[in-house]
Amino acid sequence: MKSGIKKKIILPLFFLMIMPIFVLGGLSFWNDYKLIQNNEIMHVDTILNDLLILLENIDYPIDQKGFVLNYIKSMDKENMFIIEKDKFVYYHIQNEDIDVDQIRKAIKQDTQILQRYILRYRVYRQWDWKIGFLIDKKQIPSRTYAINAYLTLLIPLFILFSLGAITVITENFSKPIEILLDGYKHMLTGNFKTKINIERKDELGLLGHAFNDMKNEIADRTNKFIQMKNFNEDILRSIATGIITTNVAGKVIKYNQAAVEIIEKTTQSKESHPAIVKVLLKQIMNTLQTEKTMNCIESFLSKEEGKSIYLDITTALMKKEDGTTIGVICSFNDISNRKRIEDKIERINRLTSLGQLTAALAHEIRNPLAGMKMSAQVLKKRLCKHLSTTDEKLFDATIHEIDRLNDLITDLLDFSKPHLPKIQVVNVDEVLENALQFSNKIISQKQISVRKEYWKASVSVYFDKGQLAQVFLNLISNAVKAMDAQGILRIRMEPIEETERIRIIFEDNGCGIEKENLYKIFDPFYTTSESGTGLGLSVVHKLITANNGEIDVESQIRKGTKIKLCIPLYRRDEDEEKSTDY
Repeated sequence: MKSGIKKKIILPLFFLMIMPIFVLGGLSFWNDYKLIQNNEIMHVDTILNDLLILLENIDYPIDQKGFVLNYIKSMDKENMFIIEKDKFVYYHIQNEDIDVDQIRKAIKQDTQILQRYILRYRVYRQWDWKIGFLIDKKQIPSRTYAINAYLTLLIPLFILFSLGAITVITENFSKPIEILLDGYKHMLTGNFKTKINIERKDELGLLGHAFNDMKNEIADRTNKFIQMKNFNEDILRSIATGIITTNVAGKVIKYNQAAVEIIEKTTQSKESHPAIVKVLLKQIMNTLQTEKTMNCIESFLSKEEGKSIYLDITTALMKKEDGTTIGVICSFNDISNRKRIEDKIERINRLTSLGQLTAALAHEIRNPLAGMKMSAQVLKKRLCKHLSTTDEKLFDATIHEIDRLNDLITDLLDFSKPHLPKIQVVNVDEVLENALQFSNKIISQKQISVRKEYWKASVSVYFDKGQLAQVFLNLISNAVKAMDAQGILRIRMEPIEETERIRIIFEDNGCGIEKENLYKIFDPFYTTSESGTGLGLSVVHKLITANNGEIDVESQIRKGTKIKLCIPLYRRDEDEEKSTDY
C-alpha cells in the first residue's frame, strides 16, 4: 500500500520529466534516419548519373558491352543491377528472391519492391539498359543507432538523477498520505476505532482531523445502512414472488432466490437462454420504452414433461424521490394452481351449459327418430314382396342409421344428466380387470401390451362401481385408438403424499395431443377420431367430478398421453364398519 502511494506521486512527475527527453531523442533519431536515407539516395543517384554520363559521352561500339560490364563489376556496388530487355545482364543483389519481373513491375508502376527497398534507376536507351540500385531500408536504422550511441548513455543517467530527486521531494508528502491510507485500510476491514495521528499544522494535519470526523460519521451511517439492507434482504428472501431489478439500460442489477427458483422450473437442461428470461427482458424493455406499468400472464413449458407453468408478470418503472427513473422492477408469481382451478371452473360451467342444451335437444330429437324408425319398419314389411334387393338394403341402412342416432342421443342424455353416483367402497383392481376383459378384443387386434404397476396388492376407493368401470372403459378405448400396433399401455397406481387420495395413471405411447388442443379434450363433440362422437372424455370428466375426484391430462406429440385420476382412497383401518361391494 505504501509503495503504491509513492508510485502514484513519483511516476507522474518522473514521466513529465523524462517525456521531453524521449521526445527529443525520438525526433533526433528520426531526423538522423531520414538524413541517412536521403544521403543514401543522393549517393546512389550520383553514381547512376555519373555512370549514365560516362556511357553517353564515350562512344563504345556495341561489341564493347563486355568491357563496360567489367568496369561496372569492378565498382562492386551492393544491390546494383542492370536489366537488358527481360533479363539481368548484371545482378549483385543480396536478396536472391527478387527477380527481373518484380523489378520491371516496380519500374513500370513506380512502386517499391516488397515494401523493403527503395528503387533508384536510370535508363541507357542505346543498349536498352535499365541500371539501378535497391536501397535496403533495414540497414538504415543500424547506422542511425551508431550515430546516436551517445544518447543511449545520457538518457539512463538523466533518468537515474531525475528518479532520485523526485523520490526525495515526494518523501515529505507521502508519509501523511501513507498514514491516511492505513486508516482507509482499517475502514475497509470494518475497524472504525483506529485514530489517525498526523503531527503537522499544515493542510495535511487538518486533513487528518477531518478524516477522523468523517470516519466516525461513516461508522454511524454504515451501521444504519447494514440494518436496513439486512431487513430488505430478509423481505426479498422470504417472499415467494420473484423480484428482478434493472437499470435504465435494462441490465439486471439484483434478483431474489424466488426468481431463481421460478426460472429454474421452466429451464430445460440444454437451454442457454431460457424462454422465460427472454419474455421477462422483453417486457422490461417495453416498460422502459413506453414508461407504463405492464401486466400480463404468460405460460411456459415445465421441466416435467407435458406440464405448463403460468406466471403473472408485472413490470413498473423504479424511481427516486425526485421522480428520476433509475430502472425497472419486475415481479412475477407462479399462478399455475390458480390457473388450473380457473380452467376447471370454466370447464365445469361450459359443460353444465352444454349439458342443459344437449338434454333439451336430445328429448326433442328422440321422439321423431322413434316415429321414423317405426315408419321405415312398417313400410319395409308392407312392401317386402315388391322390393328389390337394393331397396331392402336401403331400408336396412336407414333403420341402422336411425339406431345409431338413437345411441348418440342416449350418450347425450348420459352426458347431460348422468345418474347420481352411489358412493361405495370399490376394489380398483377388480374393476380394472373387468374393464380390460371387456376391451380385450380391441387390445388383441392391435397387439397392445398392458403393463400394470401397483404400489400394493389390493387398493380400494370411494366411488360408484358402475361409473368407475365406465371411466376405465373409456380411457382404455381412447388409449388403444391413439396407439399404433404393438403399443404399450401402462396403468399405474400410487398414493398422493399427505392426502387421503390415490392417483391412477393411464399412460400410452400413442400420437399425443397438440398443446393448444389440450384444453378442448373434455369439450363435447371434440374428437380427432373419424368414427368418434367426442363424448367419451366429457362423460369421464363428469363422472370423476361427481365422485369427488379430479382428472388431469399431460401429452406430447409423438410421445404419448398421460391421463391422471385423483380419487378418494379407502383405508380399512380407518373405517372397518363401512360395507364393501366387490
